Amino acid sequence: MRPASPSTAAKFRDAAFLLPVAGFFLLLPPVIDLFTAQASIFGIPLIVAYVFGLWSALTVIAFWFSSRLHDPEPHAPVPPDITSPGR
Repeated sequence: MRPASPSTAAKFRDAAFLLPVAGFFLLLPPVIDLFTAQASIFGIPLIVAYVFGLWSALTVIAFWFSSRLHDPEPHAPVPPDITSPGR
């Protein structure tokens, strides 16, 4: 996988920021009420399929974003704990 350019990385960062916002709006009652019909998909009520389908889609998209975003600067190593006696 090639590294993302700064403009592409900024776009992914912005999209990753908006992902929970989109999930929040998709779980608001006016949207969920669209799926309260007495229908089912493979025996699963439509609202249950919507909620778990949305949850799994948000999880997969978040995982994809996290694999595309890289830490811009490496973290410094953690210094050893010198306050405990006997070490």
